[in-house]
Amino acid sequence: MIRSIQLRKTRSFGQRLEGTFDFVRVTAKPLFKSLFFFTTPFVLIGTFLVTNLLNATFNLGETLGTGMEDNIEDVMAIGLSAIGFLLLMAFAGSMIMAVVYSVFRCYEERGDADFTTSEVWEKVAKVYWQVFGTVFLYGVAFFVLYLIILIPFTFLFAFLSILIIPAIYIVLGFFLVILFTALPVQIYERKGIGSALNKALSLLKGKWWSSLGLLLLLMLIYNAVIVIFSVPFYANMIFSFFSTAEVDFMQDTPLWQKALNYLFGAILLLGSFLTYSLPLSGMTLQYFSFSEEKDASNLISRIDEFGKQEEEEDKGEF
Repeated sequence: MIRSIQLRKTRSFGQRLEGTFDFVRVTAKPLFKSLFFFTTPFVLIGTFLVTNLLNATFNLGETLGTGMEDNIEDVMAIGLSAIGFLLLMAFAGSMIMAVVYSVFRCYEERGDADFTTSEVWEKVAKVYWQVFGTVFLYGVAFFVLYLIILIPFTFLFAFLSILIIPAIYIVLGFFLVILFTALPVQIYERKGIGSALNKALSLLKGKWWSSLGLLLLLMLIYNAVIVIFSVPFYANMIFSFFSTAEVDFMQDTPLWQKALNYLFGAILLLGSFLTYSLPLSGMTLQYFSFSEEKDASNLISRIDEFGKQEEEEDKGEF
C-alpha cells in the first residue's frame, strides 16, 4: 500500500495516471474532508436551484397541450435558477480547485497527509480569489474565441457543420489543458496570469496530445463515477413523473417526494464535487512532472540543501 508519494518527479503517461490515484488515496482523508466542509454551502444552494429548475420545467410541461397559458412565475423561475446555477458552479469550481491545490501544498510542505482542514483552509483563503479570477478570465476568453471562430465556421462551411461539435470539444479540451497547467504555475511559482500562461505553453510544448489524452481519460473516469451518484436522483425523477401523471396535475407534489428530490440532488452534487478532485489532481501532478522535466526544480533544491548542509558542517569544524 502506497503511504507516500513524491510530487516533483518526471513521470511517463502511465505513471502520471497511476500517480493520480496514489495521491488521491494517500491524501483521501484531508482531501475529501476539506472538500466536504468547504463545498457544502454550494451543495445546499445548488440543490435548491436545480430542484426549483426541474419543478418549474415539469410544471410547464404539464400545461403543454392543455390549452392553459404558461405560468409566468415558472418561466421566470427557470431563467433565474439556470443563471444562478451557472454562477454558483463558477464559485464552486474555483473552491474545488483551491482546495486541491492547497492539499498539494500542504502535502509537499509536510511530506505526509497528516494535516487538518484548518491548515488547508489557511491556504485556500489565500488562493481562492486568484483561482476564481483566472477561471473567470479564461471562461470569457473561451466564449470570445467561440464566437469569433466556431460560429462563423458553421455558416461558411455548412457542409462541415457535423464537425463543429467535435471541434468545440477539442478546443475546450485544449483550453482546459492550458488552464489546468497555468493555474498551478500561478499558485506554486507565484507568477501573474500572463507569465503563468507563457510558462504553461512552454511546459506543454510537444506534449499537447498526451496532456489532452490524460485529461480525457480522467474525465471519462469522473463521468463514470458520477453515474453512480446520479442513479438515485434520476430514478426518483422518473418515479415522480409517473406517479404524478396518474393524478390531477393541479395537485401539489407530496412533501416526502420533495424531500427525496432535495436529498438525492444533494448527493449527486456533492458526489460530483468530490470526484472532480480526481482530474484536478491528475493535471496538477502532470504539471509537477513537466516542471521537473524542464526545470529540474526538485534536483536544484536538493543540491541547494546539500550545499547548505556542507557549509554548516564546515562552520561547525571551526
